[in-house]
Amino acid sequence: MSRHLWTSLAGLFLVLLCSAPAGAENAYPLIQNLAQDDPLYKQVSYDIAAWYRYDKQGNGYLPTLGLYRYIPSEGETLFDVSSRMNLPYETLALLNGLEHPDQIEEMHTVIIPNLPGLFIPGNPSTELERIMAGWRDVSDSALFPVYSGNETRYYYFLPGERFHPVERAYFLGILFRIPLSDGVITSGFGSRISPITGKIHHHNGIDIAAPRGSEVFAARDGTVIDLGFDDIFGNYVLISHYQGYQTLYGHLATLNVELNQSVNSGMIVGTVGSTGLSTGPHLHFEIRRKGEAQDPYPLMPLF
Repeated sequence: MSRHLWTSLAGLFLVLLCSAPAGAENAYPLIQNLAQDDPLYKQVSYDIAAWYRYDKQGNGYLPTLGLYRYIPSEGETLFDVSSRMNLPYETLALLNGLEHPDQIEEMHTVIIPNLPGLFIPGNPSTELERIMAGWRDVSDSALFPVYSGNETRYYYFLPGERFHPVERAYFLGILFRIPLSDGVITSGFGSRISPITGKIHHHNGIDIAAPRGSEVFAARDGTVIDLGFDDIFGNYVLISHYQGYQTLYGHLATLNVELNQSVNSGMIVGTVGSTGLSTGPHLHFEIRRKGEAQDPYPLMPLF
């Protein structure tokens, strides 16, 4: 399917939408019910089906991108709406600025497109949006406005594209696995009083207390890019992952990997110890992206 065609369509859509006032989400037609007796639902379903039938040779009907709105019923989930509309859940999530599936419960109105694909904001505001905007090519796409409440956001539309596995894992909250099979989180991410100095400082990771010698697992597939001994972290391992992520495992008793070794998620990289600046056996675990420490809580399931 030609990107040039879709650039033209997006440009036409931009002209049509720019006539609407800012914040005019009510200008989008309202789908009352996700059922065939609703004429708008029927039309959107027809367009989506036409998209899937359209082939690479240009045979078939190719709808122009359009937006609608829908008010979810109590208890209706993102996956419910996605299934009823025959749209990928990521299409709905990105168009509505969702960072995780449960956020749909907080929304009064959901914007629904008549075509599947990814909506990449021109000005990313969430970590998921920044991840996607950082590596996807939008040079052949045109920005168009989407009105939601009192906010107008501009998006690139990539028709038919789906989440990369990393993006999907981030959205579903399972980008990284817990590096221990059991343990107690004794210190979280952010400001805290140092147990060593007694002064307030920023803690760049989480501390997980566990018995000495407990196996420490790689939190995701990657490559060991550094390891050794540090005065603060003691014995440590640093692993590089896709999309600029890194994980650090500190205060280890033993190291079970080598420099430049490829590791799989769940592979044993060391054992819990109390080396370096430590008050007892525990794992200091960090997640970094492009060198900057990230809060691990939104990126992984916890105990």
